[in-house]
Parts: sequence; C-alpha cells; structure tokens
Amino acid sequence: MRLDQAVAARFNISRRKAREHLAAGRVLVNRRRVAVASREVAPEDELSLISEDAPRATVLASTPQWIAFDKPAGLPTQPMRERSHISLEDIARGQYGSIYLVHRLDTPTSGVVIFARTKESAARLSALFAAGDVAKTYIAVAEGEIDREMTIDSGIDGKPALTIVRPLRKAMLGTLVEVDIRTGRTHQIRIHLSSTGHPVAGDRRYGSTMNAPRLMLHAFRLQHDEIGTIESPVPADFV
Repeated sequence: MRLDQAVAARFNISRRKAREHLAAGRVLVNRRRVAVASREVAPEDELSLISEDAPRATVLASTPQWIAFDKPAGLPTQPMRERSHISLEDIARGQYGSIYLVHRLDTPTSGVVIFARTKESAARLSALFAAGDVAKTYIAVAEGEIDREMTIDSGIDGKPALTIVRPLRKAMLGTLVEVDIRTGRTHQIRIHLSSTGHPVAGDRRYGSTMNAPRLMLHAFRLQHDEIGTIESPVPADFV
C-alpha cells in the first residue's frame, strides 16, 4: 500500500491531509521520517503521526555529531511500548530527521537529553555514558531539611551506585539540592534520596508525601570534553 493511503487509513484522515503531514515531515515509518507519498509500506510497518500542535523540542546545543534538547517534564524520552503518547524522540525526528538515542530521562524528569546524529557518534557517546565518563548534575527538591553534604554509596539491583547530594537552600517543599551521580542506575537519585528519609518531592513511588506540582527532579548539566558543558535552565517551579 502507498504511504499516503496507509496514513489516511491508519489515522482516519483524508489522503489530502495525509500528504500534507508527509510534506511537513510529520510522518514516521519505523521511527524514521518519510516524506514520499508513493512509498510502499507493509502491514507490519510501524507508522507514527506527529500532530500539528505537538510541542517543538527546544535545542540547547548542537554539532554535526549530536544535538541536545531541553526535555519538559511529562514527555517520554523515547516512544512508549503502546505508542499512546508522543515522545521527545518522535518530535526530534520530525524536526531533524535521523537521530539516535544515547541515554534517557524518566518521563516525569525534565532537563538535558542528547541524541546522536550519526551511528558513529551514537556508538561513541553511548560508550561514554555507559562508562560513567559524562559528568551528570541534577537539581532536586528533597523532602525535609538537609544541612550537610551527603555521599550515598549503596548498590541498586546488585550493582554499585554512588550519589553525592549538596544542599543549596531551603525550599517551600523541603531542601533544594544539587546532585551528582557517578553511576547511572535506573531511578538512582530517587532511590538514594528516599533511602535517607528525604525522597524527591512529588515522588509517590518512593515515599514522597508532599503535594508537589510534579516530580521535582531536573537534569541540570552534562559535561565532558567531547560535548563541553550543556545546561538546562532550572524550571520556574523549582525556585
């Protein structure tokens, strides 16, 4: 079946509207942007449509090898299994074409996310992140009062995990803290802060009782010689 026909049928729109979406770069076939209406697609091909009112991804920095975005809270980094929500990856592909996932943030976490623009760069950056060579700094609001720097060195799922927490100032919901992670375990900051009795405000999964507007966790800075220093402004609801 032609792509314009498939898009029209899959999303219950006219072929004219399908061609408009194709021309605007809003159609993804197997997660890659395609604009050729006459391209043949198979029933098993994955089709995605980026809506006209989808948010645009704010670019923080870019080179021919990679591009860094400012991910808003609530937007998945990559497509979800059931494809029910648009992701930052979908939006970025719609704007910039071929990109490659290097690392990810939890859906409720905001901040810096890098995608590679070539396969070679993806392999290189992925290796840097896997080795822990990229310095990662977060800003969070932790429940309760933290008045001294804490080093949390306790394994997660049987793997080493090291987190350093530095208090910045008191906040309405607890303490505004800067967090460096030397490893990249799933939910590392959330688990480690919860283990100290100071869960991230708004983190119901790990024990928060605060009525926060969101999960108060923000990926503030990535730093390495190959990418320099990339920072995402601290969201207004943190300060």
